[in-house]
Amino acid sequence: MSISRNNDAWIEDLQTPGPRKDAAITDLLAWLQKRLFFYLRDRSDLRSRHDGELQDMSADFAQESVLIILQKMDQFQGRSKFTTWAAKIAVHQALGELRRARWRDISLQAATQDGAFEPDFLRRKDVISPEGSAIQKEAMDVVMDVMQNELSERQSRALYARLVLGEPSSVLAEELGVSHNTLYKLIHDARKRLKARLLERGLSPEEILSSFK
Repeated sequence: MSISRNNDAWIEDLQTPGPRKDAAITDLLAWLQKRLFFYLRDRSDLRSRHDGELQDMSADFAQESVLIILQKMDQFQGRSKFTTWAAKIAVHQALGELRRARWRDISLQAATQDGAFEPDFLRRKDVISPEGSAIQKEAMDVVMDVMQNELSERQSRALYARLVLGEPSSVLAEELGVSHNTLYKLIHDARKRLKARLLERGLSPEEILSSFK
């Protein structure tokens, strides 16, 4: 792998159709795959993955990254080494793919047990009164019903990610492919619908919150 190119050589080779460009792309792919492999191996959330799986992930991410890099060549200003600039793009691409993959692995069904919606952050760890337990169960039943049957898929995903998973707004907006204003409206409308259904069942927000204290 020829990594001795300077910035000008990388730019020229990648922009020259034919064998020079093919060779430069091959070298860049190998460079990025190696860097991505070490990056992924150091992530705490991927330490259970074996090296072979991480190599496959790195290869996929590197291929996607090269396409992006070729499209952004005119944005390289030479303030750093070309490989450093390219590696930053590749890591950003990998992070986006990992976030999207994590979201795809999350489902409302996985967050339930025996049909009851009971996210960990809402569960009481100590002994609660029978009345408080009944309020919690009824509230969670309403939440589950509204999220599954009354909200749009995007509203449900947004509400679940923000309130249950604590997903940052900036990350969630990118995952859903919406602006921050659109995300705010999705969550606002979803919470408004949820609050209305709880009130119809005679459950005030204050009463529900007090049952979880």
